[in-house]
This record gives sequence, structure tokens and C-alpha cells, in this order.
Amino acid sequence: MVQMHAAIQTAGQAIPSRPDWRLSLAAVARVSRQRGRQGTSAHLAIISLDGDEQRGVELQLSERGTTMKYDVEADWQLLNTCNYRCPYCFFDNDTLGEKIKPAASNEAWQHAFDRSGLTWLLHMTGGEPSVYPDFVDLCARLTGRHLLSINSNMTYKSWQDFARRISPRRVSFINAGFHLAERERKNGLKPYLDNVETLREAGFQIMSSLVATPEALARFEEAIDLLAPIGMFPIPKVLRGHHEGKSYPGAYTSTERRAFRHYNEAARAFYAPALKDRDERPTVDMFGDDRMLHGTPNYDGLRCGAGRLFFKIEPNGDVFRCGNSRAYGNLLDGTFWREDRAEPCDSVHCYYFCEKYSERPPLSRRLHRLARTTVREVLR
Repeated sequence: MVQMHAAIQTAGQAIPSRPDWRLSLAAVARVSRQRGRQGTSAHLAIISLDGDEQRGVELQLSERGTTMKYDVEADWQLLNTCNYRCPYCFFDNDTLGEKIKPAASNEAWQHAFDRSGLTWLLHMTGGEPSVYPDFVDLCARLTGRHLLSINSNMTYKSWQDFARRISPRRVSFINAGFHLAERERKNGLKPYLDNVETLREAGFQIMSSLVATPEALARFEEAIDLLAPIGMFPIPKVLRGHHEGKSYPGAYTSTERRAFRHYNEAARAFYAPALKDRDERPTVDMFGDDRMLHGTPNYDGLRCGAGRLFFKIEPNGDVFRCGNSRAYGNLLDGTFWREDRAEPCDSVHCYYFCEKYSERPPLSRRLHRLARTTVREVLR
């Protein structure tokens, strides 16, 4: 317990002493000891946005004994369908309840990505990717040449087959969404714990995340205790969009923001051993969400690798720069193309992908945003 307390202090602010912000240090220490079985060592050749030549990414994961190399990354919305009905989801219930109609066979998807001549890092999301027909077969086909990262609620037995058939060397990370309230409603705790533990023991780098609604922040200690037996810790994820008649993250109270920062700091300390040697952060890097508590940065006009190094892929194979701002053909019909160089941002904020592929905002803009955030905090 003392060691974990020191670890959190060295990562940033000391743990608040107020009882309503207390951290279950015994649970965190327990998790930390179990978590010690997982870790990585990494080296990265950083993407260059200068000039016309794109060098790609080389991520060395020495503990996994392989080198991850990819030319381009994509946020692939595999389907809309999901077995959960989280109230903060961007999709309405009708969309989440759509009948699954794959746009192509698994063989056709494999051929489409291979035909591009590129090696892809495919971030599979939805909906719930694991409900896709023959999901594990699709992953097995794609990982022959390409790499994956995945968002999932971890409720389906297919993850047990995934752990047996897919090499962790071909998967950058898995984001396992905890969704505490909906999981209780669906009696989904045991499948989540079983699947996450199986994947972690198989060598996959996996993160547990919890969308930080006010209700979830109030129950965060409970979430910590529920995940502790399998050596995991919840990462608070900023709530974006409308929830209970309010618009977030702007609607967070000052108390909720302080609680968020506290748990975010604890999550950073917990996952640090697994991430410390990775020069490339996981693309879905929730550990920096405490910087987004007042809103998202403005990247408009800044040069961005989207359209060259990053794309959004729709369930039917249509390809966009991001946010459907600019079309780049269709993968399945062979019309996909990409830019020769980075172009100025002309779209909405794409959350974690902007952080990875956009140039840093000018210092003047960063200072202005910092000053504005500070004033808001004081006023609250």
C-alpha cells in the first residue's frame, strides 16, 4: 500500500485526503502486484509530417518478440449493432439494434486491405465488434499482414477463441469498456472479468476504461474493487455529448473535475509499468483525458496526417479523412486513394486521433486555451 501511494505521488499530485475522494489503496496495491505480470518494451520511429515522404511507424515490442510496422492507421467502424444500450452512446437505440448485414465476406475484406499495398493498423470499433459474424476469423485473416487495436465491452465468448487464435504480437492494444451501470443491468460482470483476464494472461495489452458520467464518478471506488481481483484498474474516460439533459464535458462540476483528475492520475500510475517503454502511446490514449475536461482543442487549419496516414472507414467500406469531411473512395470496390502530404484540418475534432496525427497548436493558441481554462476553473 505504501509503495502504491508513493507511485501515485511521484506521478503527480498526492492523493487527496478528503474522504469523498479517497482511493482504495489496498485494492490498487493488490491490482498493482497482479498487474506486474504484464509489461512491454518499445521503440518507435515517429511519423514525419514534413515533406512528401511518409516513413510509416515502426513499433518494437521486445517482450512480444516482434516489430510492429504499419503504413497507415484507420478508425474502422465495423458495424453499428451493439448488445448494450448505454445512455451516453453516440448512437440511438434503433441504430444499435440494427440487423447485422456485413458489406462483404471476411475474404473480401482481407483482399481489400491487402490490395491497397499498405500495412494497416486497424482500430476496430462499433457498435460492438465482437458480435460481427465470424469476428475471430476476420481478425485471423487480417493479422496475417495487418495489425489491430479494438474497442469492446467484453461480453461475448468469442474473446476466448480470440485469445487462442490471435497473436498478441499483431494487436497494439484492446480497450475494454467497463460500462458499470449497463453491465449490472445485463448481468455482464462475470463475462467481462473472465474475458479480460484470459486476454491479459495470453499476453495482450489491455486497458479497462469507464466513461465518467457523474454517476460513474460517484461509484468509481466500487469499480476499482470490482476490477481488482483480475489485476485491472479503471481509466476514467471523459464524457462527451449530451447526457441527462446536459452537454459534457462542459457540464462537469468543479467537484466532478477534481474527482476525475484524481482517478486519472491513479490510472496513469497504475498502467505506467506497462506503458513506460512504449515510445508510441496507445492511440486511444485516455490517460490525457484530464486535459479535455472543459472541452476539446481547436485544430482547425493545422496540418494533419488524416487523409495520408489516418482514415475513417465506414461499415460499407467508404473511406473518409475523418468526420466524413472528405471522401477517399471505397476499399471494397478498389477506389481507395490517399493524399501525398499532410493537409490543413478541415473537420471536427476526432478525439484521440487528432492528438496523434495533428501538428501541435501554436504556443499562442495553447497559452490562450490554458488561460481560458484557468478562468473557467476559478469561476466555478
